[in-house]
Amino acid sequence: ALPVEEANETPATSAEQVKETPGMPAVVVKNTPALPVEEAKETRVTPAEEVKETPAEPVAEVQETPVTPVEEVKETPAEPVAEVQETLAAPAAEGASLMPFNLPKSAEDWCAPPTLPPLPYDHCKDKQDIIKVVDSLPMLGGLTNSLKVLLLGAILSFEQGKCFFVDETTSALPLRKDPANTFPTTFLDRYFERIGLPLNDPIVEEARKSGNIKAVDWKEPWDWEHNRRIMSQKDTIPVLGFEKVPGHGLKRNVLKRMWRPLPHVRETGCKKLEQHVGPEDFMSFSVRRGDKHSVEHFEYATVDQYLVAAERAKDTHFDGKMPIIFVATDDCSVMPEFREKRPDWRFVSECDNEVKKDDGFRLTDMADWNHEETDAHFGKFFVELYALAASKYFIGVIYTNVTWWALFMRSQPIDTFQILETPGTKGREGIELW
Repeated sequence: ALPVEEANETPATSAEQVKETPGMPAVVVKNTPALPVEEAKETRVTPAEEVKETPAEPVAEVQETPVTPVEEVKETPAEPVAEVQETLAAPAAEGASLMPFNLPKSAEDWCAPPTLPPLPYDHCKDKQDIIKVVDSLPMLGGLTNSLKVLLLGAILSFEQGKCFFVDETTSALPLRKDPANTFPTTFLDRYFERIGLPLNDPIVEEARKSGNIKAVDWKEPWDWEHNRRIMSQKDTIPVLGFEKVPGHGLKRNVLKRMWRPLPHVRETGCKKLEQHVGPEDFMSFSVRRGDKHSVEHFEYATVDQYLVAAERAKDTHFDGKMPIIFVATDDCSVMPEFREKRPDWRFVSECDNEVKKDDGFRLTDMADWNHEETDAHFGKFFVELYALAASKYFIGVIYTNVTWWALFMRSQPIDTFQILETPGTKGREGIELW
């Protein structure tokens, strides 16, 4: 095992920017204090998210006028906001929970039916332009890498006033060697509400006929200059009702409106999470191995690094009492390691429910999977994503886009999100530049 890095396991702060390639989320770990968390007045999206107490009220109900993320309710909401500070989370509103599971309130974002409306994918249909260019957004790499490209690409398309659809033809996710194992739907449609326009939508068909499909290169939404939407950047996107919204708040809002697991996917995953952790606050570990070393040549964080970080989090966030620790991992061999080193701690994981214990996810293995194997893999993965989002404290690593995706799923303060430093990652930019 690699030596324990005891001094570098605090939440990341800024450093110089670097270019990023798919599958390698830019990360950090600096030995400096976490960013301060502001009060509720500094929420990062639209005021519509304040409607937790009255579930009957629609969220983001006025799409026709830009929504300003104001600090106080004004009588003239169209007035621009001069400054909007970004926080990682808006404190949960008081009131009755909409969540049908016995889980911490922090799970409500993902284990209750969505309160935000879906994105207006057909917003361009009423444009008077003679020529309507439609973007074709690619899927690249594993699921969270693909979703990251789609999230950044969707924001860019909305900003440019264009509609888009998703092109899965170059993705490894639906690709199967045996034609009997291909899906009757698109890969995304098997698990989520529609993302983008359907391929047979009249807008898409007309754009094809007129040669007005733009195939977006994944590098374009990945661009650091503007399209990554870092924390301090403020963007105005009229079609979504955003005016000067900070980058992290923008991504978090669009993620919730774009990535919407189907009801049976949500209910199955959250029921399993409930069986693991119950209603008490818990901690989560994200442990990624598999092809991250053999293909991408990252050095894994050690088991001891996670344990040292958990000891510290116990004192800073759990009043000195070790909570349940949910371990999300593609390599189930880590579970005996954790339990042997800390027999008095309670570790839970979807690994305990697996008949076949995987030793790490490899994207190329998917080509041999049948429907049942595919559903089992992603069923486990969705439980893990819900756990990473709902946990009171997160400990993860930089070399997976799961960490990036979990950050924007979460509604907890920034000092509850810790990334472990591993060889070759020192000096990477902080999460405020994600």
